[in-house]
Amino acid sequence: VLALILYIALGFIAGFKPIEIWVWFWLSVMFLSAAVMLNNRWYGCIGGFVVGCVLIYMGTQYTGQVINVEIPLGIILCVYYFVCGIIVYKNAKG
Repeated sequence: VLALILYIALGFIAGFKPIEIWVWFWLSVMFLSAAVMLNNRWYGCIGGFVVGCVLIYMGTQYTGQVINVEIPLGIILCVYYFVCGIIVYKNAKG
């Protein structure tokens, strides 16, 4: 949600042209994952896990950044969605 607010604010400031279409795609994947998990479906965590894996992959690509933040964020996202999937699975069973 925080990333979406940031991108929308930057979009209004910059006119939405500098924001890649892939950013909107991956944000929508995360929101769809959250919507599926809200319906007590554990497999909703797969979308967020995929986004985390994409972040980890992008962190391995050299783009000239001084600080590489994609890998830690990807790992955090993967762990978060994994834990959410386990919680939803246990709640749906019990």
